[in-house]
Amino acid sequence: MKKYNIINKGICVQMITLLILFGLAGCNSYSKKGAGNHESPALSGGDTLLIPSRAIRTDLLVEETHPLSDKIKAFLERQPRFNEFMPTDLGKTDYLKIIEGQVRAMLKYQNEEGRIIDPVDKVEKYYTTPCFAHAVGALVASASISIDDHLAKMGIKALDISLTDMVNASVNGDHGDFYTWPVMLAYETYKPYVSSEQLKSWEDKIHAVKIDKLYRTYDNPDENNWVLVHTAGEFLRAKNGFTNFNYVEKMLGIQLKNFTELGMYNEFGNPLAYDLFPRHYLSGMLQLGYKGREVLSFKDKLWKGAWTSLFMQSPVGELPTGYRSSHHIWNEAEQCVVFEIYAAAYAKLGLKKEAGAFKRAAMISLRSMQDWIREDGSGFIVKNRFPIEKRHAYERYSVHTCYNMLAMSMLAQAWQFSDSAVNELPAPADTGGFVLPVLEPFHKVFANSNGTYIEYDTKGDQKYNPTGILRVHVKGGHPQLGPSDGIAQYFGGENNVMALGPLWKDDEGVWVSLAKENNTSPKVTILKENDSTVEFSITHQIRDIKIVETITINNDIITIHNEFIGIQGAKKLAWPILVNDGMKDVQVHLKDQEASLSLDGRGVKLSIISRENIELVRSYEQFDHRNGIMEIVYVKFNEESIAYSLEKSNLIE
Repeated sequence: MKKYNIINKGICVQMITLLILFGLAGCNSYSKKGAGNHESPALSGGDTLLIPSRAIRTDLLVEETHPLSDKIKAFLERQPRFNEFMPTDLGKTDYLKIIEGQVRAMLKYQNEEGRIIDPVDKVEKYYTTPCFAHAVGALVASASISIDDHLAKMGIKALDISLTDMVNASVNGDHGDFYTWPVMLAYETYKPYVSSEQLKSWEDKIHAVKIDKLYRTYDNPDENNWVLVHTAGEFLRAKNGFTNFNYVEKMLGIQLKNFTELGMYNEFGNPLAYDLFPRHYLSGMLQLGYKGREVLSFKDKLWKGAWTSLFMQSPVGELPTGYRSSHHIWNEAEQCVVFEIYAAAYAKLGLKKEAGAFKRAAMISLRSMQDWIREDGSGFIVKNRFPIEKRHAYERYSVHTCYNMLAMSMLAQAWQFSDSAVNELPAPADTGGFVLPVLEPFHKVFANSNGTYIEYDTKGDQKYNPTGILRVHVKGGHPQLGPSDGIAQYFGGENNVMALGPLWKDDEGVWVSLAKENNTSPKVTILKENDSTVEFSITHQIRDIKIVETITINNDIITIHNEFIGIQGAKKLAWPILVNDGMKDVQVHLKDQEASLSLDGRGVKLSIISRENIELVRSYEQFDHRNGIMEIVYVKFNEESIAYSLEKSNLIE
């Protein structure tokens, strides 16, 4: 048995070594347009520098280099033995196909000024317009469309009005923090194709931006991910000579404390979508040449985080669920950006196994996005198929136009950074063979065997996620039926909190659910990690009782054994089930000791292994959920333990 422990160790010695190796201390090149005599980083291409020098020999990794060093090395040994691998047949041009479909769908919403007007809210929302301009620019740069194409002209118009709003500090919804990065990427993209008059107009506006007026988080530099978003934009302004690098260095120094030893970014609520969100901007900065004062720290953190994300990724390409903004398609788009960057960096070093794994992760993220395209070419921004007017399971800030265009701006970056010469090789999402606790501060456990995967929340926040099994993606099954998230209050209603897991009656005869427990610090123990089987246990001590869940994944089947220690009497197992995805009903079948679900020809089956004195009951009470409408199947029993399994269902609708 192995109890998981993340050891916090400094990296000072390694950082000093890198300073000597790369000569990055005291960099003294200057900006091009007379911004003043301020230190600024050298800006020549630096993609190989994304990999810390001590990490180039992956077989020599130790825990001080990466807390997951043993898992990384085991994966790279396992990768050549994995014989079930099938490439996606996707490539760099497939980013452009989604982008073009989306931006052409947005044309009907563009007004005479160039703004994209949301069809539901009837106004321009947030940073839709600059992201549209950037996405269209990628099509121009790729020669998918010419600069004389109507779409290209509308992209230029969108960039014009976005820059005007930046200068006037009048951006929609006071979201100026999100403008500069896509605007500067669009500027760089269009620059070779437009007239000198057009270019001068843009450059005058870029020079005139007042960041203290534009950025909402200017006065709160350690607040949240917004700071790093606008910092990335300021890097591009400085790189192009419109300002100096002082502000960038200051913000990076302030924000470094928000990164964990696993290279993850944390803010209030521990959201997993916003772990990767700032990292994709910062990774882009490194890829585009940032070599300033904080380069060594961020190179280390971002490289660590890239590998952590690789191991957390679902076999169907999805980013893990966790707190706010989960299940939005831009979650997968940001994965594409980071994974393409590291695929290219490893390829530059000739490390084909690592490069192929990151390329594969990018491609399955892209393939996941392809499943959420609407008939008009735009996307379902949240993973359900309700009409956009319903805003089903949207966050209060989720908007059809804005979040589609954010995703397309991300895909434009993925296209830009993609090395099409890199071939897919198995990723951790394919091979599995690991249990990954990410406990502090994200309170999650991930396990994967041969592409069957589970995500467990050890301390659910209750607002967005319950405690217990959140996500089950079984090989060959439907990813939203496992389920792919629990039921919680924000979408399901007050006090409606349920995960796949146990309930029991307390001494007063009141039903108690593990899903609602969030004051315990459960013990996580890894029992097995090999090519064929992974197994771990979670022990919850709840006052004077103990709940032990032992989870095994083998032969594409997940088996869960629940023990109830110190609990007598009636018990239940709850299985939250999707019954409608917004467009179609899920086929639900209960028979004897089995419950099966099927949607679009793919299914998941829950089977009770302990077969005595068991009763399966469908609740028919419905709850709103990120993926649609949920109900609960209860398994009633009285014994002190129960075992059940989840696997692909062969049920035909």
